[in-house]
Amino acid sequence: MEICSIILSAGKGNRMLSSKPKPLHMISGKTMLQWVVDANNSAGIKKTIIVVPKKFDNINTTCQNLDTIVQNKPMGTGDAVKKATSLLNYFEGAVIICFADTPFITSKTLKKILKSLKNDNDLVLTGFEKNEKNNYGKIIFDNEKKPYEILEHKDPKRKNVNSNFCNGGIMGIHSSSLKHLNKIKKNPLSGEFYLTDIVKILSNENKKISVIEIEEKEIMGINTQLDLSMAEGISQNLIRNKTLKNGVKLIDPNSTFINHDTKFGKDIIIHPNVVFGKNVVIDSCVEIKSFSHIEECRIKKGSIIGPFARIRGESIIGEESKVGNFVEIKKSNIAKKVKINHLSYVGDTEIGSSTNIGAGTITCNYDGRNKNKTTIGKNSFVGSNSTIIAPIKIGDNVTMGAGSVFNKNIPKNNLSIGRAYQINKKNKKN
Repeated sequence: MEICSIILSAGKGNRMLSSKPKPLHMISGKTMLQWVVDANNSAGIKKTIIVVPKKFDNINTTCQNLDTIVQNKPMGTGDAVKKATSLLNYFEGAVIICFADTPFITSKTLKKILKSLKNDNDLVLTGFEKNEKNNYGKIIFDNEKKPYEILEHKDPKRKNVNSNFCNGGIMGIHSSSLKHLNKIKKNPLSGEFYLTDIVKILSNENKKISVIEIEEKEIMGINTQLDLSMAEGISQNLIRNKTLKNGVKLIDPNSTFINHDTKFGKDIIIHPNVVFGKNVVIDSCVEIKSFSHIEECRIKKGSIIGPFARIRGESIIGEESKVGNFVEIKKSNIAKKVKINHLSYVGDTEIGSSTNIGAGTITCNYDGRNKNKTTIGKNSFVGSNSTIIAPIKIGDNVTMGAGSVFNKNIPKNNLSIGRAYQINKKNKKN
C-alpha cells in the first residue's frame, strides 16, 4: 500500500503577531513543520504534500519526496486537503492528514493509523477523553459506538449532545474515499469548508470508520507566543529527560537549554544555565560550567569549558583542553591540552597542542573586508594582553611577551616582544 502525508500549513497565524509564517517558528531549535515531518519520516511515510499560503517560500525540511501546493485564499481544512489531492492522481493507498502547528504528534500514533487503514478501514480518527469544558470538536458515536459525526465547538447542535470524546484532528483516509471531499459544503457560520464534515459523509456512505485514542498533548496546537513558550517547555523536558537517562549529569536541568540535535557522550557534567545551540557534539568526560553558550562545535574528551564561555562557528576543542571564563572561540581548531583560561577572543585560528594563551589575548581576524587566519604552533606561550594581527603564522616552542602587538610571522624556538619602551619621568610637582 502506498503511503502519503498531507501537512496543512496554510493558516494565517495572525495570533502569533509575527512576520514569520507560524510553521517556521522554532521549538528546541527545530521548526514546528520539521517536528511533524520528522514524525512522518519515523513512521515510514516518505511522500509528503504541504499545503501553504501565498508568499510561503521558505520550506526547508529533511523530507526527500516533498511537494507543495498553495491555498491562495484560506477556505478551511476541507478546501486545503482537496487542493492537496490534486497532486495524488493515480495514487492508491493511505493518506495521513497532519497539521504543521501540532508538532508533538508521534510516529507511534501515525503507525497505528496506518495499521488501521491496512485493516480495511476507510477513515481513521484520533481523539481523547476530556471532561473539563473546552473548545475541541466532539466525536459523536451511534448506538453501536461507531463514530458517525464530528461537531465543532461553535456548531448549534452541540447544545443537544453530551460527549466528552474530543477530536484530535489528525486522521487517516484511504485514497478511495478522497472523492467524497467534493461533498463537503461551505459552513454557513464561518464560510469555510470543514474537513471534519467528511466523517458524516462517509458514515452515510456506510464506510468503515474507526477511532484511535491518543494523549491530548500530542495534538497541542500552537497559535500564540504563549503557546509556543509552553511547547518549548514541553520539548525541553522531553530532551532533558532523555539526556539524563543517557548518563549525562545536569546539575540543574530546568536551567539547561538543549537543542534537539545536541549529541552527548558519557560521564559529562553540565552546570546550571548552559545553552546548547545547533550542531553540537560533546564527547565523554567533558565538564561545562555555568553560563556558557555552545553552538556549532565539537568538544573532545576530557575538556573543561567555562564558566561564561562562548564557542561557535564550527570550532573544535581538543582533548583535555581548557576554555575558561569570558573566552570566545569562533571557527577555530584547538588541539590537545591547550589552555585559554581567561578573557580572550580566538577567531579563525589553529592552535597546536599544549600551547597556553594568556589572559586578554585577542586574535584580530577581521581587517574590515576579509577574515584572516592565525596559526599558532605547539608548546608555545602567548603572554597576557597580546594582540595578534592576522594573517600570521607562529611556530612551535615560541614565547610571546605580554602586552605586545604581533603582526609578523614568528619562527619556531623564538622569543618575540612587540611593545613600546617604557619611559619613567620624575614628577616635577612641588
